[in-house]
Amino acid sequence: MNLRILGVYREVEFSPGKVSADRAIMDAVLAHLRATGAQTSVTEAASFVTAPPAAAELVLAMCQGAPALSRLAANAETGALVINSALAIRNCYRDLLGSGLTNARVPAPEGAVVQTGQPFDLRPLRTLDLAAPMYVKRGDLHALGADDVQRVEGLEQLEAILLRFARRGIDRAYVQQEVSGAVVKFYGVGTGADYFSAIAPEGFRLSDGLQRELKRAGGVAAAALGLEVWGGDAVFGADGFAIVDFNDWPSFERVREAAASAIARRCLTLLRGHPTVALQGK
Repeated sequence: MNLRILGVYREVEFSPGKVSADRAIMDAVLAHLRATGAQTSVTEAASFVTAPPAAAELVLAMCQGAPALSRLAANAETGALVINSALAIRNCYRDLLGSGLTNARVPAPEGAVVQTGQPFDLRPLRTLDLAAPMYVKRGDLHALGADDVQRVEGLEQLEAILLRFARRGIDRAYVQQEVSGAVVKFYGVGTGADYFSAIAPEGFRLSDGLQRELKRAGGVAAAALGLEVWGGDAVFGADGFAIVDFNDWPSFERVREAAASAIARRCLTLLRGHPTVALQGK
């Protein structure tokens, strides 16, 4: 049969400063799949919700809003293979991500979700050192603007930022202990990290051994979260590294071509084992 593949772009509001790059990786993956003979199409997240396209055997999803995730779940229930799944994308919301990384037993800073409104209940932060520097991040999606991640020192600053979030209508925040060191961006494909790339800042040497450790940790985290296409940030200090952020389907801007090819290969591999898809001659 002819394989039908649908791509769903990320919502513009969830792609600050990255709209073109996000679309470029989706378009590149679809081009690779089209070269195998598949029929491909792409749609905006809003159209995916309000006017769903014709059925597809594979849905590639960069969308993150609740209405689109509901539609993704419905596609999966009717037999489509969805990458990344609605559940995996939801697992990258900050209210679930911290505990997901902790449960995966990968190196990650102490952190917890708290309500932003008064009276403050800081009991969830009992494992943090509230006198030491922390980052306060909006507790739903990743940062959508410069004010969505704030560095604070001490309880007074922490409570002031929580109150500021509350006044903006953000009812939950994720408070994460600061980790000092070099920030390394990493990208992966597959729950076993079939493809992996790490980009270190200028002046920092990421040894082969450290890269292998980061690859292993990234793959473990991706498997725990259910992600097939993923990326994140790790901070390397004197005592090793900690994963401080993890994302569903990043833009892969600096490794786009290699990543797009790897994503397409992973899609075809998963399709071959998908119960409702018969890949005749593929």
